[in-house]
Amino acid sequence: MSATVTASAPPRRSSLMRYFRHPGFLIGTILLTAMLAIAVAAPWIAPWSPLDTDLGNTLAPPSAQHLLGTDQFGRDVLSRLIWGTRTSLQVAVAVMVLSLSLGMVVGAVAGFFGGWVERVTVSVIDILLAFPGFLLALALVAVRGSSLESVIVAVALAYTPRVAAVMRAVVLTIKPRPYVEASRAIGMGNLRLLFLHVVPNSLPPVIVVATIGAATAILAEAGLSFLGLGVQPPAPTWGNVIADGQSFLASNPVISLSAGLCIAVMVVALNLLGDGLRDTLDPQMRRSSGKML
Repeated sequence: MSATVTASAPPRRSSLMRYFRHPGFLIGTILLTAMLAIAVAAPWIAPWSPLDTDLGNTLAPPSAQHLLGTDQFGRDVLSRLIWGTRTSLQVAVAVMVLSLSLGMVVGAVAGFFGGWVERVTVSVIDILLAFPGFLLALALVAVRGSSLESVIVAVALAYTPRVAAVMRAVVLTIKPRPYVEASRAIGMGNLRLLFLHVVPNSLPPVIVVATIGAATAILAEAGLSFLGLGVQPPAPTWGNVIADGQSFLASNPVISLSAGLCIAVMVVALNLLGDGLRDTLDPQMRRSSGKML
């Protein structure tokens, strides 16, 4: 027993080290961990309440009391950015979970069963992909109303067709493989075969796509909030902070620029994480990077 554990431990450790040897994955993980820590500790590290106003100290420049200054209502910009990190991560995680759940089921069923099911599904996916994701989310939010829940649902539904398309393509490559045919030959049912063998082996590329989708979700939430169709003021979100500072770019650019920098860091971190997962999970990319090293 101990020999088995000892023999199996090095491969697992080697697999884990392979991820952290990738610079993009490492940097993305560090940045996301820092953002997650900020979001969790927001009630304790924010110097002021994000909603408290001070009309006698509006548009104040950065100082020891307000490190990033105040907005037009006297609210502390740094505190609003810290609390906005929680909203952005909440949107990213919720959109990733919803789009993965829906897209994987739709794409797997279409690719595995084929026939009229695939034709109908592909037609619907193509129609939805013809619309830019942000415009589709904008239309859905306009129908549902402006709220955090509406933003999450709208962005998730807008990104689901991309996940479904990737899932279908991966399933089509896995379906004819020998182990799938062997499982079918011994009498395994279609649903059991699909969810026990096909779907688990399709996860790596789909997870990479979902990671990139999380970055898109953060941009979409910020854009919708900036337009007044996302999370409604005075709730602290990065999009609302940018909207608050847009009229004062000449006199106090720190408000909008600081929120834009937060969005950029989060999106870059998620993209680096996605690139690292892609390079590490794809055997061909792993071999080519190994040759380069």
